[in-house]
Amino acid sequence: MTEEFEEVERPLRAPVRESKTQRMQQKSNRLAYVAIGALVGAAITFLCLSSYSTMPSLVDERTVIDENGQEKLLLSLRSQLEECKNKTAHSWDNSNGIPIETEKDSAEKRLTHKQKESRIKELWSGLEVLNKEQAQILKDYGLTADDAKKALWYAKGMQEPLVKRMQAAVARTGSKFIISFTGMSVCAGHGNYINESYPNVVDAMLKKVFSAVGVMFEARNKCMGGTYTFPYAWCIKNIAGVDTDVVAWDFGMMEAGRPHLTDAYISQLLTMPNKPALVFMAGYANNLLDDQSGGAITSVRGYRSDSYRMRSATVFAKEAHLPTHAFWIAPALGSKYTQKKLDDSHRGKGGIDNFIALERKDGSPTPPLLMNLREYRKRGLPGQASWHPAFREHRVIGALFSYNYMDLLKKAVDAEINRLRQKTSAPPPLRSQLIEKIKWSGKDTCDKHPELLCGKSFQCATGYEPREGHGLVDMVENDNYHKALAPADNTAIRDVINFKTGYLDRKYAYKGKRSDGLLSFRLHHASEGGTVVVCEPTYGWRKPEDIADLKSGVEFYIDNKKQTLDEKLNKLMTGVAKNCVLVTSNCPKGGHDIQMKPVQEGKWFYVSFVMWT
Repeated sequence: MTEEFEEVERPLRAPVRESKTQRMQQKSNRLAYVAIGALVGAAITFLCLSSYSTMPSLVDERTVIDENGQEKLLLSLRSQLEECKNKTAHSWDNSNGIPIETEKDSAEKRLTHKQKESRIKELWSGLEVLNKEQAQILKDYGLTADDAKKALWYAKGMQEPLVKRMQAAVARTGSKFIISFTGMSVCAGHGNYINESYPNVVDAMLKKVFSAVGVMFEARNKCMGGTYTFPYAWCIKNIAGVDTDVVAWDFGMMEAGRPHLTDAYISQLLTMPNKPALVFMAGYANNLLDDQSGGAITSVRGYRSDSYRMRSATVFAKEAHLPTHAFWIAPALGSKYTQKKLDDSHRGKGGIDNFIALERKDGSPTPPLLMNLREYRKRGLPGQASWHPAFREHRVIGALFSYNYMDLLKKAVDAEINRLRQKTSAPPPLRSQLIEKIKWSGKDTCDKHPELLCGKSFQCATGYEPREGHGLVDMVENDNYHKALAPADNTAIRDVINFKTGYLDRKYAYKGKRSDGLLSFRLHHASEGGTVVVCEPTYGWRKPEDIADLKSGVEFYIDNKKQTLDEKLNKLMTGVAKNCVLVTSNCPKGGHDIQMKPVQEGKWFYVSFVMWT
């Protein structure tokens, strides 16, 4: 980082008659000032670029200063150096390149009585905005406040940590609150336009209310169509960002009957430095009538309070202090509506337009936003399928999620108003807690499934987009392989461009053949006995025959030393991340080159993830 210095015009002074000796002396002083300024400026530039966390004092330089003018110049440069020091006093999480602040958290500015009253007035105004937005959501969907609140379920005692996290943001005007949505094609918005996906609906709705109380808000849509929980979860810091406050999970479609994958996903969240809260999203559930439930609208994937995930979430919240909650719209809508399935004449190809009608239990008209829920805005958009929500479904998911987060924000604002009146200190931001191994309910998932590698804090580089951290492009050491989309994505991305849907997810990888030589990536800061995992992209329903098998058709080297794979562990890993291979569990400490190439000439080879501990 370099500092830019701006010339400041000096005020005019009355002319003073000076001797020739005085003028020569002043000229000499000016040249000295310039030389000193250049040297100190160069030092600032070097130190900032080096991201030093501690910097040398410039006090000794004052001995060359004769008059106040030159001392002021030096003090000014010293203040800029201190500013640089504050900006660079952080450590780097090498899995994503995002700075994690390690210096003492900036204390709340001391506010005068008048400033506190002004802030309280601003917060009251923000509460009015919150109440207005919540009232509009209830009106749009014909619900009461109690109905809407049924959509969000908390693990016991876990609402308070969420409120405190929000209050910490409200107490620091200009701070940011971030929710990162992770999952598959459902939350990526496939079948619709990107701005209609429920993460984007949340972003639009919550930006306004957070802004009204002086907090910036961002909902990150990090969902990736056609992917699995792993290796995604091993790379969660890189994809979601280490600065996120809440991580939303929506991998239900690929985890049916495999709850240990959910457990391992949670174990990866526990390695994140910002200790984010977790919300389970039932976006995959189409929230239609369960024919065996006697007419109640319910989620088809079992995200009820008695489900395994909710039980494990409760235990995690208690044992690991992870704020956990779950969201699904069925209980909220079921309070006021029953479902009527229209006849087959309304059904489109593949069940895409299996229209449903929600009828109010009290016989009053159904609001327009809840009519024809399965109708897509435009037929033929890429990704339309019976398991993908249509735009009105996305909207009701986003609206009811936003309603409940508005409720949390109101509680945070009320707490902050009370704090300002009582003149107590601001709540500190929540800090990280690294948990290596998690046990609950007498069942140790990590020991039972060693292939999950749970509890390991991975550094990661990936070609997948969108992401917040490092990409493979930052680590690749040779240019004989080239960046390319995964084969299964070529047609899909072409359709995305042609239809202008705006989907963000892209599966990029490095691609090459044996004749291209070794593909080499630089691993930074590996730990002693570290684990190294390499993954290829997903290939859709069937892997092309001209692509080498990752486990048997590719040779791996570390610092030019060929690696022998652990066949037993890699066989187990097939059930977790079939597109990944564990290269070694005994990587030496320090920086290393990991190299690879196909065994057979003529076979293609793709790499989309490199992860290490």
